[in-house]
Amino acid sequence: MESYYAHIEDNTVTSVEVVTDEFFNANPQRYTGLWLKVGNGSTRPYCGIGNIYLSVKDKIIQSQPYPSWTLNTKTDEWEAPVLKPEGNYYWDEKTLNWLKIIT
Repeated sequence: MESYYAHIEDNTVTSVEVVTDEFFNANPQRYTGLWLKVGNGSTRPYCGIGNIYLSVKDKIIQSQPYPSWTLNTKTDEWEAPVLKPEGNYYWDEKTLNWLKIIT
């Protein structure tokens, strides 16, 4: 069965490979540096290039969605500098505010 392995450099996912565990373990020269099993058969979720590895928590989270957003270290979620109002809104980085979606 195939597994997903994420390569981590400077706490950032730089690549993800899908290989069997047997192939991964038989080719240590190919998988140098920090590689983490993700997805099925792992405690870590599937991830993509650019996601962030929190080594202290051994956890992979989404990359920062906007430069103005900060990481809540208790929830490991990115938060906008302004609380999102109820309803359909999207974040506008130019104005640093939520704008209503008009349908």
